[in-house]
Amino acid sequence: MPELILYTTGFCAPCRSARQVLDYASKSVKFNLTEINASDHPDQAIQNGITSTPTLIGLDNAGKESWRVVGVPRLQELRELLTSENNS
Repeated sequence: MPELILYTTGFCAPCRSARQVLDYASKSVKFNLTEINASDHPDQAIQNGITSTPTLIGLDNAGKESWRVVGVPRLQELRELLTSENNS
């Protein structure tokens, strides 16, 4: 099952939109999601190269980053990323 990390901030309107896209995607594709508030965990955000929120990171089966979307992902793009052979 794909593992995703979503970096957000509390005041970020696009972050709310990203959560909605993830909610829609979860109806057709299963994945595990960890949401991290970049304001509350700045060291972790810096370590992972987060310069803007929302940032969604997909991890491969070994736990390494396999893709990244900065901004609100398009639903179709997200479904394609989640169903790619690298995330099965």
